[in-house]
Amino acid sequence: MWKWSLVTVVTLLGAGGTAWVWLRYDFEKVNWLWGVVAGVIAVYVVVDQLFADREVAPPTAWAHRRAAADELAELIRREPTDQGLLRAIDEPYPLPVAWRTAPDRLLPSWRSIGRSAEAGPIDLAGRDGALWECYRAVPSGRLLVLGPPGSGKSIIALRLVREFAARRDPEVPVPVLLPVDSWDPGAEGFHDWLVDRITRRYPSLAAGHPRRAAVVRDLLVADLVVPVLDGLDELPDDRLSACLAELNELPTQRFVLTCRSAVYEKYLIQGERLRATAVVTLAPLTAAQVGRYLRDAAPLHQVTNWSTVADRLDADAELAAALSTPLLVALARTAFDQPGTDPRDLLPLAAERGRRSVEDEVLSRAVDAALRSRRGGQGLRRWEPDRSRDYLTQLASHLESLDTREFRWWQLAVALPRPFWVAFDGLRAALAAWIALSPVRDALGALAAVTGHAQVRDLLHGVAAQPAVLVLLAALAAALRSALRDDPQHGVPPVRPVFTGGLRALLEGLVGGLVGGALWGVLTWPLFVAIGPPPRLVPLLGTVPALAHWSVPTQCAVAVGAGWCVFTVVRSALRVDLSAPAAELSALSPAGTLRADRAATLAALPLTAARAVALWFAGLAALWLAGLSDFPQPVAQVYAGLGLGLGWWLYRRGGGAWFRFGVARFVLAARNQLPYPLLAFLDHVEAVGLLRRGAGAYRFRHGRLQARLAAGSVAGRRGSRLREEFAVELAGAGYWPEAFRMLAAVAGTRAANVGLDDDRTAVALRRAVLVGAAAGHWSELADLLAQLPAPPSPGDAAAPTPVVEQRRLLADLVGRDAPVRDLLAAADELAAREERSGRRDPATVELQAVLRYAAGDVAAAREACERLVASVRSADVDAQWSAPLAAGLLAGLVVTDGRPTEAVAICRYDLALADVLPAGTDLLPLVETWRWSVAVLRRVTDEAAETLRRIRLAAHAERERGNRPVLTRREFAEIGLQGCHRAIGHPMFGPLALGAAYRLVTVLQAPDIVALTLHRPAPMWHDA
Repeated sequence: MWKWSLVTVVTLLGAGGTAWVWLRYDFEKVNWLWGVVAGVIAVYVVVDQLFADREVAPPTAWAHRRAAADELAELIRREPTDQGLLRAIDEPYPLPVAWRTAPDRLLPSWRSIGRSAEAGPIDLAGRDGALWECYRAVPSGRLLVLGPPGSGKSIIALRLVREFAARRDPEVPVPVLLPVDSWDPGAEGFHDWLVDRITRRYPSLAAGHPRRAAVVRDLLVADLVVPVLDGLDELPDDRLSACLAELNELPTQRFVLTCRSAVYEKYLIQGERLRATAVVTLAPLTAAQVGRYLRDAAPLHQVTNWSTVADRLDADAELAAALSTPLLVALARTAFDQPGTDPRDLLPLAAERGRRSVEDEVLSRAVDAALRSRRGGQGLRRWEPDRSRDYLTQLASHLESLDTREFRWWQLAVALPRPFWVAFDGLRAALAAWIALSPVRDALGALAAVTGHAQVRDLLHGVAAQPAVLVLLAALAAALRSALRDDPQHGVPPVRPVFTGGLRALLEGLVGGLVGGALWGVLTWPLFVAIGPPPRLVPLLGTVPALAHWSVPTQCAVAVGAGWCVFTVVRSALRVDLSAPAAELSALSPAGTLRADRAATLAALPLTAARAVALWFAGLAALWLAGLSDFPQPVAQVYAGLGLGLGWWLYRRGGGAWFRFGVARFVLAARNQLPYPLLAFLDHVEAVGLLRRGAGAYRFRHGRLQARLAAGSVAGRRGSRLREEFAVELAGAGYWPEAFRMLAAVAGTRAANVGLDDDRTAVALRRAVLVGAAAGHWSELADLLAQLPAPPSPGDAAAPTPVVEQRRLLADLVGRDAPVRDLLAAADELAAREERSGRRDPATVELQAVLRYAAGDVAAAREACERLVASVRSADVDAQWSAPLAAGLLAGLVVTDGRPTEAVAICRYDLALADVLPAGTDLLPLVETWRWSVAVLRRVTDEAAETLRRIRLAAHAERERGNRPVLTRREFAEIGLQGCHRAIGHPMFGPLALGAAYRLVTVLQAPDIVALTLHRPAPMWHDA
């Protein structure tokens, strides 16, 4: 882009200079000028040939490729890796991670994978360090590795690259590990991104070659590089879909890709499977494997203790489930390898509280052990362990309040309350106004001294006489504007400078300039005819021979149009966009986006100052041409223009991401909540293995680690947790539609940002199902459940069980809108098979009750719901289970029977029961069963008719009341809840609003108010 702009500038200068020399001198001078231009073009051609990105010469292409591939393999072999993380997993030997072929629904056809019409299934099962051999068995060269969080996807990808580099085969391609989260398909293509990342990561590769990028691109074209792309699940949903779509457009491109199973399952709901890509899923570690590893890896002083733990793994399912992933095993070693610790402390936790308590204890101790360890990057500053834990707690609480797993530096400003930023914006505007008006006051005085027009002189004196009033008004206006506008929940995104000029922009500017110049000329010509041209402009136009035969108004109009055209062309050709989004900047570190925003902010200062000076002098020139004043002394006017530019820059750019980040970290450091060198601290925590980095963001290595650190923090209860508690209070008072909308929003947000493996996501989802069923909002509940992925099915290696086969049949019947009679028969058969398998599923009983209700047997449906709810409460079924759909349907039936208080009591009890999470339970089969039930109820119930009936009842009640406003305890409480609803998301007033809601709900829980509430058409503060 820059070289084309250089060609454009040279061409314009050459053409303009030629015309001017020809008119001013003679033709010999033109020949001399063209000689100079030809020399400049010759230099440009030589430079372009020297730095052009072209392919390597064909006669030596293969030798160059072989040498470059060998050099790349050697650089990978010598590359320093995360030794601390590898030591925890690979010593004394690598953990035996196994994988198997994924189920058919995740795979494309084996013929496309085998690149042949006769190709058949391939057994890709393996373990330990055989992933490279597994990859080489895939004819298409495309492999996707799936697994749950902490299952070892990143480690197995890193191990694949290291093992290949250790035993290099010159005839096979070289695997290169790259984090895929730095790829933005909207900004650059896949091959361009690969070339850029490989050249950045290995700067020594082909260092002596004049065209390094061409060498790397040649390796990619020759299929001598296999990109190992790690961390697909860390991309936002839109970028993830774009990445997979572009990979599908490159069906012959080889790669190895890692992703979380739930993320890929969610993508497949609306996306297309990766073409010609074999898929394997990582299996959890067995108790025997973990036990042997813990005994062999234990230090001398912990051998006996770890042996005791290993002996209990086979008998304690909760303990074995907690230590079933490589990440948790590695963290357990880190937590209990230090003297003074005893891993046997995990045994009573597993027996009394279950798997989650074991995981929480391991995570807490692993944080302390990692912060006290001496491992980490060399040269990084270290922090005191206790202080570091406090910092991490604050950071985790901040992320929990935003409902996200990723920390981006520009989101730090949200940690400070809104009133602080209102005051900051007011002070910033006052400072900007003072900076701008201080030099302008003197400049206006100097201008008034040379102004002959009395009214203009009085106006200039009036403006210059009241700077304090203008400063105060600017502060008040800025503060009011900041208080009224919607503040971004996740902070102001950063920007970066981008050159958008060049040849194409010049041509567009030329067209726009000609059109705009003609328009301005036509618009100003009547003005010049009516009031006459500026007296000092006419002599200047008379010096132009080409305008001599036109009238004076026409000359002025042509001058205005030509000036506008020149201004538009120059601005378009040399335009620099200082507000290009940088939130997803392809940077190797989060500091890259910080530098980009800082560069854009600082680059705007001289440009804004120059523009202000130019506009100020343009205004002075207009006054001079109009004959209203003489031209004042230029020094004071230059200062005035600079002051205006600096003030405008501070007002516009002072609210940007870099400014806010600097202010926020200074305030938080003064409060001792976060260190001032925040990014350096995050690099240190990443080096000790608690954080990981990518795509300009940091995230905790495990979602439970973030939740554990934020537990009990007031800041961590902001965001969705406050809204969820508020919704629970609304549901407890019988306001089911409003509570459902809030719980559905919380569940959808957390499922998208955090994932279904998070505890709070599961709790919010179960509560949303309960309250949505009680309110009868089947369509909205179906939309919520449709956002969640389907449960995984066993692979081809394992034959599906009778229960799985029946679930597939039932899913097919629901998808085909089969009659309720057929669905009920299939559900009864599924329940019988579950009974024979020894594991009853309450969701299946819920489905049976729903189908009986849909078939018209309301009494049987009510009896089934009552029996299921009672059995769950009496612990006949697993005590940690709940039946939210059955409880919600039962509550709705009880309201129909005229017992609203009893219906609200059912909801209150099950809302509290939903907070007790089942240990070791997969949520996805539950979601699928709930989805079937809701689909049936959505089909057989007429929600539109019910809404119309409620509206008619409301209208009849208004006529009976005579349209007189009546304010009772219920109405006053609803008005108060409306105010709480508006303030519940506020970072400072949210907890106060929740406390007020507790008081108001106690009023609404009176039996008479509950009866009125559940039979109302809509609350007065709801715009239904």
